[in-house]
Amino acid sequence: MTRQDDLAKLIRSVISGIVFSSIIIFVTLFVPLMGFFMAVILPMPLLYYRLKLGRKPGVIIAMAVLSVTAGVTGGPSIDMLFYAAMLMVGFLLGECLENHFSAEKTIGITVMATTAICSAIFFLYAESAGDGMMEMVATYVKANLTLTMTLYKEMGMPQENIELITRSIETIQYVLIRLIPALVITMLTFIAWINTLSIKRILGRKGITLASLTDLNQWKAPERLVWVIILSGLTLMVPGKGIKILALNTILILMPVYFFQGIAIVSYLFEKRRFPPMLRLFIYSIIAIQQIFILLIVGIGFFDTWIDFRKIGVTAADPEP
Repeated sequence: MTRQDDLAKLIRSVISGIVFSSIIIFVTLFVPLMGFFMAVILPMPLLYYRLKLGRKPGVIIAMAVLSVTAGVTGGPSIDMLFYAAMLMVGFLLGECLENHFSAEKTIGITVMATTAICSAIFFLYAESAGDGMMEMVATYVKANLTLTMTLYKEMGMPQENIELITRSIETIQYVLIRLIPALVITMLTFIAWINTLSIKRILGRKGITLASLTDLNQWKAPERLVWVIILSGLTLMVPGKGIKILALNTILILMPVYFFQGIAIVSYLFEKRRFPPMLRLFIYSIIAIQQIFILLIVGIGFFDTWIDFRKIGVTAADPEP
């Protein structure tokens, strides 16, 4: 294959990455019912092509997609910042996986770096618009709460429930604004986790194995982390709004960690018991759409610190002859 052929193939791949990412963004903008689910996989095309083509083509794809998004959305906005964050997640996951970082290090670096960079961009955007950061966040939250109340009315929610929520709207707004750091980090963590698992499966079908992503169903959070949760829970009983908000943010940030550990346990048991793929998919789907099961999985991950459902510690300490 000549150098010109290699260049032509590279250009076609870059264009494919731009097209796939742009299609996902268009769906999130113009097909609201599918928007949320498509937004979750938005990092995937950039992650895939970053690993396939390298850093520079990945940057070109990201910049081109952002330019297309800016043209569609009409310029800088909070929505565009969200799309930039999703692309950043894909690119940073690719950087970490290419350097063979562990799964927790890959997701941790990606989430923290994306949060820091996007927070700085949002701060500059708010200042340039003449509004403070907190004022812009408050306006955005209030607008979304108003929209939510309108949707509740259109859905036929009982009037007494609507009046109750309306009377509490200021309290809800106060709490939501102060929980935004945890909510953003939690959202990015789940999205990074989903795309990491997806790229593992995609590459696996091509016969490519990432050593850092093997045996994920045996993953455990650091044991000392559980005491941070316990201490934060006890702090919720201490008087003072500020310290309670800090404790609640900490708990929300760490909940995905124990959810991942719980899911790892479920996956381990599925593999050990040889559950059929369709049954696994059905159970995973139930977990995804039922909040009570999500909390159950978090609980399983949390108490695995002491119970050791997979008996990993026992196996490590007493290997079979």
